[in-house]
Amino acid sequence: MPRKRWTAQTEVTPSLLKFREKRKWQIALRRYLLERNPCVSYAPYFGLDIESFRKWIEMQFTEDISWESFGQNWQFDHIIPVTYFDFADDDELTLCWNFTNIRVETIQNNKDRGNRVDVLMAKDYFGNLYKETGYEVCQELLRKIERIEIAEIIPTTNQKAFILQHKDYLKHIEGFTSYEFELLNSGRDIEEVKKEAELIKKLGR
Repeated sequence: MPRKRWTAQTEVTPSLLKFREKRKWQIALRRYLLERNPCVSYAPYFGLDIESFRKWIEMQFTEDISWESFGQNWQFDHIIPVTYFDFADDDELTLCWNFTNIRVETIQNNKDRGNRVDVLMAKDYFGNLYKETGYEVCQELLRKIERIEIAEIIPTTNQKAFILQHKDYLKHIEGFTSYEFELLNSGRDIEEVKKEAELIKKLGR
């Protein structure tokens, strides 16, 4: 009886599923624009026919960028990165892959930026587009940015409590020198540190 061939099993995690889904969309976008493949299932999410979308991209070309240099000098990039969108939500997909959220990005700049959204830049970009054109998708993307901002606000309840609890202490040590902090960190209390600092001042006169 022949043995079954062993194959490595990759654990299917939510992040792996999202990566695979993202990869499918990236491939579809490239086929749509680079190969002029109709990509029937994906086209409605892009919001433009192939030739109009290609013109949108071409408007962003600089002297050293062309269709032929794709993958070497530049690639497609999201103004609001893919990681901020819920791929299980059809409305989110429509915003994520809309042509207004797709831009030309040099490969080096993309590496430097990573997967973080530049909130101020994105707000200005979609705000200006909506103001000048009235294109509703831009307004929806502005709302998306607002939701991202709210989600990324760092909770400050504990921080506020700490500062209020130590307000007098913070006032006392405000302006301490490196020597005074050295005394504090050696276990001296504030009064001892102040007395020693005062003594050193007198001796230094």
